[in-house]
Amino acid sequence: MTQPVKPRRKYRSVHRAAQASDTRAAVLSAAQDLFIREGWQKATIAAIARRAGVSVETIYAGFGSKFALLEAVVVASVRGLQPGTALMDQAGPRAVLEALDQRSQIALFAKDIVEVLRRVAPLMAVVRAAAESEPALKELYVGLHRGRTLNLAILVDALLRHGPLRIDRDTAIASLVRLASPELFLFVTNVEGLSPAQYATWLTDALVALLLP
Repeated sequence: MTQPVKPRRKYRSVHRAAQASDTRAAVLSAAQDLFIREGWQKATIAAIARRAGVSVETIYAGFGSKFALLEAVVVASVRGLQPGTALMDQAGPRAVLEALDQRSQIALFAKDIVEVLRRVAPLMAVVRAAAESEPALKELYVGLHRGRTLNLAILVDALLRHGPLRIDRDTAIASLVRLASPELFLFVTNVEGLSPAQYATWLTDALVALLLP
């Protein structure tokens, strides 16, 4: 009796999906390197394609535009090793939200956010610089900070579940947005010369002093 031939479509489909994922990762990595090194204007799609080993058409087919590519690079940078998982659903932020007291929450937050800032702060600097002459990038820059604010509001609400704060909720959110900003991180590390670990220690102490009774 002859055995039925198993369909290979599923295998081919999985293989194509893996190839597409690898291509996307290569483009994002190349774009991140060139955006940080060359800036918005000089990091052309052609240069990114050459560095990623793909065609220009592949980049446009996958991302649509240079603007969309930069936005995708920033989002991927924020998410780190879990590009398919929103930041607040990842283990670090979840640990912050699930900690049993405010001091632990703040310490865990500072440790986690410094890793995010190490990845995303140089890219946010690219967006900020380009925003001075590109209206669409100004909108992106403001939108990225709006997203930060929403995420940090979740942290403040988690702190409030364990007790009162020294300041009101809105002021606490605004303070977190400023103290844990990519801009301040770059100033502290690039200008003042603190290490990321030292920044995390400073941020912990500053937030405890500012927020906790």
